Amino acid sequence: MKWPKKYSFEAETLSLTSGLVQDVTYWRVSKKSRVDFNKGAVKRITIKGRRKSEFPFGVKYEIHPESNEEYENKFICTGMKGNIFRQAKLDKVLPDVDDFVHIGKEKLELGEVEKFTFFEDKDYINSQTRQNLWVLQNDSTFIPVRYEKIIYNTWIKNVKDHTIWNIFNFKTDFSEDVFDIDEYDCKIDSDEDNNENEVDDSDESANLDSDHVFAEKIEEHNKNNKNFELAINKFADLTHKEMEKRKGLKRRGKSSGAIPFPYTESKIAEMSDSLPKEYDARMYGLVTPVKDQQDCGSCWTFGTTSAVEGALARINGGRLMRLANQALIDCAWGYENLGCNGGTDTGAYHWMMNYGMPTEEEYGPYVNKDGFCKIHNMTQIYKIKGFTNVTPFSVEALKVALVNHGPLSVSIDATEMLTLYNGGIYSDSDCSTTNLNHEVTLVGYGELDGEEYWIVKNSWGRDWGVDGYFHITTRDNSCGITTEPTYVVF
Repeated sequence: MKWPKKYSFEAETLSLTSGLVQDVTYWRVSKKSRVDFNKGAVKRITIKGRRKSEFPFGVKYEIHPESNEEYENKFICTGMKGNIFRQAKLDKVLPDVDDFVHIGKEKLELGEVEKFTFFEDKDYINSQTRQNLWVLQNDSTFIPVRYEKIIYNTWIKNVKDHTIWNIFNFKTDFSEDVFDIDEYDCKIDSDEDNNENEVDDSDESANLDSDHVFAEKIEEHNKNNKNFELAINKFADLTHKEMEKRKGLKRRGKSSGAIPFPYTESKIAEMSDSLPKEYDARMYGLVTPVKDQQDCGSCWTFGTTSAVEGALARINGGRLMRLANQALIDCAWGYENLGCNGGTDTGAYHWMMNYGMPTEEEYGPYVNKDGFCKIHNMTQIYKIKGFTNVTPFSVEALKVALVNHGPLSVSIDATEMLTLYNGGIYSDSDCSTTNLNHEVTLVGYGELDGEEYWIVKNSWGRDWGVDGYFHITTRDNSCGITTEPTYVVF
């Protein structure tokens, strides 16, 4: 079985580990590839290098839409040229099938197809991979209809990734104009990191033995620290750069337009005496379920959207609605924000003041990619009046704000240690209180054995931490949690 030298197809991918559904369109010839995501909003075109050409080591073009006050859904293109050490690689979706074994026929919805499988045990990186492929045969052409890939981490005994591709409209002839980038006015950027491949990330050398390194650190920590526990998890074998994509907070500009915090120092002290000993906004129906931002630097949309959802429920008779943080990724480019390349909480709030937040039901779910802005097509939006910056560095002010106005969006320094958090009251003396890189949602506080802690909703999925949450000490402004807290005003 071999794939044609030239082919294209459409596909719907379903991640059974994250629940994320994406649409993909793919074209490939011998020296070029193109992959489109999110109904063509995000495009990646790669051209392999040729001697004596403008790009002898190849070039990869990244194209995405941006919307601001001047234009809507304008395609922006950046080209990243390869070099002698990192040549531009074609995006690969279908697997190399030389080692696949035919195991017989199987019935799918479209009828009887041939099934092939391949199992690979990479003990040196604690990984086992099972790939299944279902194909139709038309004369000498093999037509893929479904592809399944399961990656199992043998060190932590857990499925790292399980993705199914349902493939349709497979063609062996198409116009190669699809690789033309003239209409996009592409700007050539640096030649670094151009061969990252989001479709099939097979660069394993950077992660070699990382599980063992982390295991030693974790064992040492858990032996000596009784307050919180670390564990090998889905982030343990990610590189630093890969983990940075799971954050995405940019530094704030000047926070103009904020509504003043209405409580004086003396009023805060007075109100503190009547605050409950423990508080959890989840118990009052103010918090939607945890989501997983995946590898889109969109934490700034999750932290702020959760705060808006809670504030809306407070004035909406307790009706908790899921709002579309994808709208912020798609539309809020003119407000200090860069879609999946990061943004700010204040920029998100300023955009919401002007345009409002649509519901997830109408706008659509989170897709882990930049997308076309659809805010002007929405019939139901919720504009906020503004936002309030809570008095910084004050535990009592934060509690007062949380109980009376929360949930709150808060910024933290998410260090390597936090990525491995597995329960308990977290603290990290090495994290910064000013260099903040991740936006999360403060939903409550509590006390355990005399230690007070904050309850924080993260955007790394329910399979991380304590069902997607973490508890962090209220002492010493741990990791900057009281540096720039904010709540929403309707």
